[in-house]
Amino acid sequence: MSQISHYTVQSAPRAEGKGLSLTAQIFGAPPTEGRFLLFPGGHSFRLKNVRSSTEEKDVILELKGISRNRVREGDILIPEGLAAGEGRKALVLWKQKIRDASSLSLQLRDTPDLQSPDSVSISEGDNVVLLSSRLSFIQIPGQIYEVSKGSQKGEFLLLMAEPWSPDELKKMKARLAKNKNFPGEEAVFSMNLRVRGAMPLPPSLQKSEFEGSVKVGGWVLMSRTYDKVLSVLDKRTRSEEGLTEEQLSELLNLPLSLCREISGKRIEEGLIIRKKGFLLNKCEDHRDFLSPMSRMWLEGLVAAGSEGLPIKETFHLGSRLHAMERRGLLRVFEGFVIDEESYKSQTGRLMEILPRDKDFEMTDIKGFENLSRSRLIAFLDTMENDGLIKTSEGHTRRVVEESEA
Repeated sequence: MSQISHYTVQSAPRAEGKGLSLTAQIFGAPPTEGRFLLFPGGHSFRLKNVRSSTEEKDVILELKGISRNRVREGDILIPEGLAAGEGRKALVLWKQKIRDASSLSLQLRDTPDLQSPDSVSISEGDNVVLLSSRLSFIQIPGQIYEVSKGSQKGEFLLLMAEPWSPDELKKMKARLAKNKNFPGEEAVFSMNLRVRGAMPLPPSLQKSEFEGSVKVGGWVLMSRTYDKVLSVLDKRTRSEEGLTEEQLSELLNLPLSLCREISGKRIEEGLIIRKKGFLLNKCEDHRDFLSPMSRMWLEGLVAAGSEGLPIKETFHLGSRLHAMERRGLLRVFEGFVIDEESYKSQTGRLMEILPRDKDFEMTDIKGFENLSRSRLIAFLDTMENDGLIKTSEGHTRRVVEESEA
């Protein structure tokens, strides 16, 4: 148990570039960059940088991935790796009981500025009991909390934080029944890991090893949980549409940040790819992973060549059309669809005739009289998105040289 290093917001945030900046008070020694959680709410964001402020205890934080209207003065910023959560119920173990366990004030013993108002009640029972609160409060398993009412004071160890399933609660109580000693932070972490299958690894336990587990980024997973994630990821990325990390999180009932860590690792290993927010298997020919209906339709599109097909003839495909686009098999434009090879053939011809040493305009493009102006513009816009050409300040275009790419 130790002080929870964090930042407390001192001023309303202001827009700065693509992110936000705000003044905050620093407590302990929190990281100066990385993933954080904002309380109340538990929203995840990235701390980009910390700058000094004119006030001695204040710093200026640069944030990314959070909107300005989410942040208020007094909000708490806690490193994501501390496994902090927020809820109204918790499973706790008394360390020092209090006689009247209703309408209590609550605070983290070693971090007294993280407080909850007079809203906490603790059910009667032996040492392991349920705590409930009218308001959500910051919950960190393995930490000692202090409760008080008038002159009475008590302490408890937070064992398990919300959310939990009835089965997880039952398993945790069973583990505690076998534990004869007052558990420390590592023991509490180990019990939560075995009950939940995965936990973020706090800095204080970075060097600890847990039997039957694997470490991925800032997380520890039981081997059975990790194997299940990999199995689902392999199966779903081989499906026609692939899946998003959000879908993976919902399928397995695991935190989104953990699913992002695992998918990121698989991408680094060259086993899967990410296209337009979807995870897909890496393969030689993506046509092998299409449904029979999609494959048959794609053959008709290929037969249409550079003319492609009107977009209205794709409506029956639904989401399968964009699945084929993500797999790099076709290009979808505003009014038409064309297969990837025909698109590459057309753009290849364009690249052959475009000047390399000067800007060009539409009137400079010769030999494409069979293309309408709107279709030619659509091709040029897509070529710009692909990094083949760029628009100059005078709204003319220029081929991107290899040295610029």
